[in-house]
Amino acid sequence: MWSCFMPRLKHSLQDFWPSSPPLSLQVLFSLSCLALSLTGLILDPRHINGELAWIKPCKFSISLALYGATLIWLGRFLSANRALLFATSIGALIGTIVELAAIILQALRGTTSHFNTSTPFDHAVFIAVKVAIVPVALAMLVMYVLLLRQRDLPPVLGSALRWGVFLTLIGLIPGLIMIVPGPIQAALTSSRQFDGHTVGSAGGGPGLPWLGWSTAAGDLRVAHFVGLHALQILPIIGVGTTRLFPALLTAGQQSLVRIAGFTYLGSISLLTWQALQGESIASPGSQTLLLAAILIALTLLSTTWTLLPARRESLAGLAIPQAVSSHATESVTGTTLNARSRS
Repeated sequence: MWSCFMPRLKHSLQDFWPSSPPLSLQVLFSLSCLALSLTGLILDPRHINGELAWIKPCKFSISLALYGATLIWLGRFLSANRALLFATSIGALIGTIVELAAIILQALRGTTSHFNTSTPFDHAVFIAVKVAIVPVALAMLVMYVLLLRQRDLPPVLGSALRWGVFLTLIGLIPGLIMIVPGPIQAALTSSRQFDGHTVGSAGGGPGLPWLGWSTAAGDLRVAHFVGLHALQILPIIGVGTTRLFPALLTAGQQSLVRIAGFTYLGSISLLTWQALQGESIASPGSQTLLLAAILIALTLLSTTWTLLPARRESLAGLAIPQAVSSHATESVTGTTLNARSRS
């Protein structure tokens, strides 16, 4: 397996490097941390808060590797302000190194990296983690501004890229709620018990396998996760739209991307609201189910309405050849009858 994987990785990094050396290093560092974390996952049976100690380093390594690789790909659509993007990419590299180093260090020590203030050292590590994520988020904000200013993007894919980065920035909000001062958290949660990333239960209780999302309380990590990975999902939707609906006009394809964007935004908002109500993703209440049903219905109606013109054009396109064929048949039949009458 490694004999096949390593040459591909080397080729990918060689392809990435000219576009952005800092982000290429960020991806390489994240993958190195992933390899270390997978080794720990295999060899180290310790648990932290009921979860294998090395699951969290694995998840963060994968997420940050995807983040860096996606930013490199997005950067290839930009023709201006490359120096600004380069500078913020260096910040993202430094932030990634600090973030993953802190998480792995705490895994080695057998304790948590986030929301851990049990000792002065642990508190300092938590502060470092919070500070480290700022340049990573800043690089995303700069990318969004540069994409907005780039005027020669492909219409449909360009719309999907902008939506993807915008929604990723929105996905940072649940993460921000996790670390704002207590009075603000109390106001947002109607004074429900707030414990790090969970709402409504001390410690959050048991969690879903691998993901760790609480099955007993509201968990802001769900909305945070969904929002962050809009960076990959919306571009995929943009590419899929152009390939699945080639007969649809560009304006119609852009409308489909817009519908996907608003639906995704609604999903992040709903998941955030659900967590703040102290409600687990595994046990949605009646209000959550109703809101989800409304969101799905609006998405289906909007999508159907957008696709109807393409359907009508397709049927019209089939009808024209049939009409021409029928007219030609009638002409041939008429000509034959006239010839027979003359004879």
